[in-house]
Amino acid sequence: MGNDNNNISSTYSGWIDLFGWGTSGYDHGANCYTPWSTSNTWSDYYAYGKSTYNLYDQSGQADWGYNSISNGGNQPNQWRTLTQAEWEYIFNTRITSSGIRYAEARVDGVNGMILLPDDWNTSYYSLSNTDSGSAFGDNVITASDWSVFELHGAVFLPAAGRRPGITVYGAGAYGYYWSASDYNGDYAYYTYFYNSGLNTQAHNGRNLGFSVRLVHSAE
Repeated sequence: MGNDNNNISSTYSGWIDLFGWGTSGYDHGANCYTPWSTSNTWSDYYAYGKSTYNLYDQSGQADWGYNSISNGGNQPNQWRTLTQAEWEYIFNTRITSSGIRYAEARVDGVNGMILLPDDWNTSYYSLSNTDSGSAFGDNVITASDWSVFELHGAVFLPAAGRRPGITVYGAGAYGYYWSASDYNGDYAYYTYFYNSGLNTQAHNGRNLGFSVRLVHSAE
């Protein structure tokens, strides 16, 4: 949603997509648990009210996936946030049939990161500078071409920026994605990428508004 996140408040009726850590909307014990929370006090975002818990601890209510996803099965706890170890695995250590795990790209004019499935075949689409610190412009993909990626199970992570308080920075230039993992008393792990760079083991204050990408187990 880019700079529309600047409008965040309890009365704003538009879309937002940058959230403080653990703001699932359920009162799990944090001072800030609503999706529109904007406090810049890190300790307001303690999962279940304690500094040492991960989002998946206790009842799981701090994880955004605790909510029923209407277009994704509509069951509570069916979806969840990736842990830091899972982000590391997806980007850096998993084995794929093509030998490719990810590529930075510009899809329909939006900068971001493509995650390719384990069974991706390079015959589907030729990508440049994969699994490396490439640039968004190295792979310029149209909306029509993206349908090929979608058909074969690829996922796109937009570079949506971040939101400290009510101001958005870096939309279109940086992607920040929360993990479900605590780092220490006031920090949590996240993954971020930018033009020619990736870090799956970053950590920062839980008050920052980052993107969230939910997953569920494939069966």
